[in-house]
Amino acid sequence: MDRRNSRWIMFTLALMVICLSSLPVSGAQQNRHTVLIDPAHGGGDAGVFSDQLQEKDLTLNLALLIRQEAQKGAGLDIQLTRSADKTTLTSERIKAVIALQPACFLSLHVNAGFGKKATGYEVYFPGFRQTVSGGGDSAAILKDMEKNSYLNDSVRLAQHIQASLETVFFRKGRGLRDAPSPLLDALTIPGLVVEIGFATHMEDRKKLADKETQKAIARALVKGLQEYFKKMQ
Repeated sequence: MDRRNSRWIMFTLALMVICLSSLPVSGAQQNRHTVLIDPAHGGGDAGVFSDQLQEKDLTLNLALLIRQEAQKGAGLDIQLTRSADKTTLTSERIKAVIALQPACFLSLHVNAGFGKKATGYEVYFPGFRQTVSGGGDSAAILKDMEKNSYLNDSVRLAQHIQASLETVFFRKGRGLRDAPSPLLDALTIPGLVVEIGFATHMEDRKKLADKETQKAIARALVKGLQEYFKKMQ
């Protein structure tokens, strides 16, 4: 093979690579959303503990079930801040969000307190606070508007998660709540803290320990995420 033919073949191959790389991404890939699930606590931090039910174990199991459930259908790519029983600092969870840049973030918890009669689930989104400084500084105003867009999306996500959890905990919703959180306040993406049941309530505790209920919770959360992204399209 002479040098001219060799150069022509190399040019043709390079052109093919460029053309293939410029092809449009399939609809299935375009509509795939990365979600970061955060199983609260872990390792030396057990979280809420009641009658052998440790919060760190339950949140991890739910996160793994969510990932498993999401694999049954298209649209969601579930990532976890931890996939084993290990201590994970808040700073490490924030770094995971920054590194991954997911479409949204859910931190899973189990509630406690408010007396032994408190029952049900709660969904927390970041609190709305005015962050503009410098008066009419346009850069500061634009930054605040961008931040508020994430907050608004967090509220929309909370509404879908609440509606889905209602199928598992009928009439047990304790409302959507905005509250300051070192974890959520550090985010620039839609994010929620989901308190799933009370370990201090006998019926809630029994329900949370049930394997089938855990699967139902995972299905509900996946459905809520899917509905959220469907409405955002």
